[in-house]
Amino acid sequence: MARRIKYFGGKDMTLPIKDSKLLKRVMDFLMKKREQAKTPIKKYQAHRNYMLFLIGFNTAFRAEDLLQLRVKDVIKGYFSIKENKTGKMQNFKMNKQLHSEILEYIDLYNLQPNDYLFMGQKKKDTYQGVTRDVIYPITRQNCQEIIFPKVIEGCGINFPFGLHSLRKTFGYMYIKAGGNILTLMKMYNHDEPSTTLLYVMWDTTDIEKERESIFIGGKR
Repeated sequence: MARRIKYFGGKDMTLPIKDSKLLKRVMDFLMKKREQAKTPIKKYQAHRNYMLFLIGFNTAFRAEDLLQLRVKDVIKGYFSIKENKTGKMQNFKMNKQLHSEILEYIDLYNLQPNDYLFMGQKKKDTYQGVTRDVIYPITRQNCQEIIFPKVIEGCGINFPFGLHSLRKTFGYMYIKAGGNILTLMKMYNHDEPSTTLLYVMWDTTDIEKERESIFIGGKR
């Protein structure tokens, strides 16, 4: 069965998180929500939201590909998906710590190979005359209208922040840490390095900060 995708118009330009302290605040906020959840369903939803951001920040997947991840796509320690936009395959080994958290999440909620990692509500679906209860993944609209506003308010984010911000944040932090722009370009499946730099919002301010941080010479 083809992956179920919902597209929404009117996309706003979202920005990456450029401040490492803010990035930590976001993850701490999501973790605290998970720890404070009172009911099993609330605890699952909070844990799911935490994992959505964790995987999003660490993979550079497009929003539609991130939301469609199934257990079988990640359980063996590498990601293996076909991009919805480009039709290209993404196959790469994941960070060991990330894989460990994913396995813990899968085990805690007894997720099965065909289950979506980020499950939404149960719905009735009829296929070839047979109606079944099916749990589809959370939609992009759910994220933009329910999950992200709470994070924005709770963490004091004062710029356009949404699902694509996760993908952009990965790229920005990768470049900031000294990553190769050509490698990032390939990760994003971009055609030009300039496109990648524009996408992650690497601008003159970032360039000047990097210039200021470098000193080559000896001590007097």
